[in-house]
Amino acid sequence: MGKNGEKKIGVKVMIFFPNLYKDELLFSVLARYYQYSGDENKKHFMFDLFDSSTTCATTIFPANLEKLCENLPFSNAYSSDYFINNHTLLPYYSPFMTNDRENKLRLIMKNEDGTNIFMSSGRAASTVKNEKKLKYCLLCVDEEKETKGECYWHRTHQIEGVKVCPIHKTWLIESSNPFTERKHKQEFISLEDSIRNSDLISIDTNLEIEFENFLYVAEQTDYLLNNRIEPLGLENLRNFYISKLNKQQLLTLEGRVRWKQLIPKFNEYYGKQLLDTLESFIHPDEIEIDTWLHKLLRKPRVSCHPLRHILLLGFLGETISSMVSQIDSISYKPFGDGPWICLNKAAEHYQKPILTSCVISRDYKSGLPIGTFSCSCGFVFSRKGPDKTNEDRYRIGRIIEFGRVWEDKLAELEQKKLSLRKMAKLLGVDPKTIKRRLIRRVDEQINITPNDNTIKIKNYRREWTILLKNNVGKTITELRAISPKLYTWLYRNDGEWLKDNYPSSEQRNKPLNGLVRVDWKKRDEEIAMKVESIVYTILSEKNNLTRVTKNEIGRRLGKLAWFLKYLDQLPKTLVIVNKSIETVEQFQIRRIKNVVRELRKTNASIKEWKVIRAAGLKKEFAQSLKKVITNELLSYPIKEENSYVEDIRE
Repeated sequence: MGKNGEKKIGVKVMIFFPNLYKDELLFSVLARYYQYSGDENKKHFMFDLFDSSTTCATTIFPANLEKLCENLPFSNAYSSDYFINNHTLLPYYSPFMTNDRENKLRLIMKNEDGTNIFMSSGRAASTVKNEKKLKYCLLCVDEEKETKGECYWHRTHQIEGVKVCPIHKTWLIESSNPFTERKHKQEFISLEDSIRNSDLISIDTNLEIEFENFLYVAEQTDYLLNNRIEPLGLENLRNFYISKLNKQQLLTLEGRVRWKQLIPKFNEYYGKQLLDTLESFIHPDEIEIDTWLHKLLRKPRVSCHPLRHILLLGFLGETISSMVSQIDSISYKPFGDGPWICLNKAAEHYQKPILTSCVISRDYKSGLPIGTFSCSCGFVFSRKGPDKTNEDRYRIGRIIEFGRVWEDKLAELEQKKLSLRKMAKLLGVDPKTIKRRLIRRVDEQINITPNDNTIKIKNYRREWTILLKNNVGKTITELRAISPKLYTWLYRNDGEWLKDNYPSSEQRNKPLNGLVRVDWKKRDEEIAMKVESIVYTILSEKNNLTRVTKNEIGRRLGKLAWFLKYLDQLPKTLVIVNKSIETVEQFQIRRIKNVVRELRKTNASIKEWKVIRAAGLKKEFAQSLKKVITNELLSYPIKEENSYVEDIRE
């Protein structure tokens, strides 16, 4: 039991995960996955993703992403940072935050439930409010359906102030679906569903005269989201703006801002209509008051909404790109000027100055600069600065990405059967790193998927596979002697898998090629009997009905991944499965029959709407199954309980 006596939902294995598209909101990815999964129970769905049935479907700052990454199928090796950088809105805010706040938000998004994230981000205090509805571009929809077969919610389209698609330069469409304040906090809505179920609501055409300014806002927003920019520093931003104001003669000789000239010019540049729409108009009477523009240009103490930075940049004749390049040119350079040295020992250009990318961030605890260096060979590493000597330029603090060149070299050295220590020396890492990378390679080659979500089982299976590969010809007794702890753990916790992966007598005289031979005929007989029993159990359940699917049968067998992978080698089982699985419509009919049956027991008047609500039918199913509902309501006498399972499929 969980907290407050809540029943803990059983763990389900994610068999697949949708492809991620450029600029797609993570909310959209999960909405598409929800649509594919056919799981109508939102709490079950959230538990599958986050190991929590109370996690909310969030558009701005999704949280608990480390848990999501742990639950992903083995073939989808996404990291929480990848999701944050490419599929959430944090990169839009990051350049204008302090390092501390950006790091704090990342940690919350990775490891917490997100309860206080909106307050931590500073968004709650901003006078720029969230968009009310999710938005999309009709031309993007048409293009994506043609090239990808489906459309999706773009991050850029959802940002405050974005009224125009930066790609197609057309006005966006407002959907009928709320951006944040949805009625059901665990509801994921795909763009496909939204378009099917709503009318087109275009942006106010009265804004047509301001199209170019809105396009500028959209293009700068798109640049922020799709170009990784670290926090620029509030002081650096302020200094940049002041230097530009000085060129426009909007500073006094003492360096003070000429507010009485600046604010009227700013308002005139954009016009009251646009600034009111973007909640950024500054009334002339507020010139001496602490407005958002004062906060940007005085000694910085707080972060301002990125939209305000974009508006000020436009007034100054700059862009995000030009600002970043100019700030970099005058900013502190703890790692000197590029090009920097590639330290990938597997590359032909090892120790040559060819790197042009160095992204500087701050260490959360010490405040020291951290340089992240990227090479075209795929090798990405970082080190803590500043570089004090020339030798520091040849120092690696942490390897972030090894890259294809390094991985290919590892594969080449593995073929030569070199020791871990020798390979580590040649590739510039320690032996433990080599071991971890080899384990990952084995996983990719044999595609082992654990039968539940337990990380321990994954790791122990990996170790056993490596042990088999490194000890071809050994008996099970000899393997047990080599690693008694590993054998004992698998024997107690994963015995069936261990038995299937014993070294066979044939394999002792030839290279290990994966798994041992299995008596599939015998296995088919055993599994077929279990499947028949499981199907009968599912159909006999009268509360919390479950649809009969291959996945559900596999889950109840306790070996979902194995079941789906080898079902084609179980002909008798396959016949039973194909005969038993339900379409969505068949399942809905079974739910209707069950609801009517239960309502009859109350002797109360049974109305059509009661059946629809109790069965939890969506609008489209309720319409198509009206005849079934009517027939059930008219049927009499009540079917006997012992004939229920046989009758529910009529």
